[in-house]
Amino acid sequence: MSQITNIIELQHKLLEELKVTITQEKSALIEQSADLLLSLATAKAKLLDDLKANDVNLSTHPEKSLLISDSVLSAKVNSAKELLAECQQLNIENTSLIELNIASINRLSQALQVSRNASSLTYNGKGKTSTISTLGNNLKA
Repeated sequence: MSQITNIIELQHKLLEELKVTITQEKSALIEQSADLLLSLATAKAKLLDDLKANDVNLSTHPEKSLLISDSVLSAKVNSAKELLAECQQLNIENTSLIELNIASINRLSQALQVSRNASSLTYNGKGKTSTISTLGNNLKA
């Protein structure tokens, strides 16, 4: 097996791992598991760095013309491209999930702000309204 064959097979293996990671990321997003998301983001970044480095190795390899002319290598390249397209599509779906989660968190935050402001309203000794954050600041024992 030639060195360029090993490089393209490594690229395929990395893409498979990336697909698994992105699929796990989707599950973590649905479950809203922050710790798992952080570890998956780290793993995903490493895989992307490895893919980029491997891509540079392929593009600078002296036998890179074989990727087009050799039918076996060409098929492996096409398979890797299809796998990359799948990863990109899955990542787009995860991006949508992330945006939905952010919007949901923002709505919750706004609701909590309204709830806090409504329930913290109180009256002072002169009958004027004040918020709970000022309660107890002017007590004298």
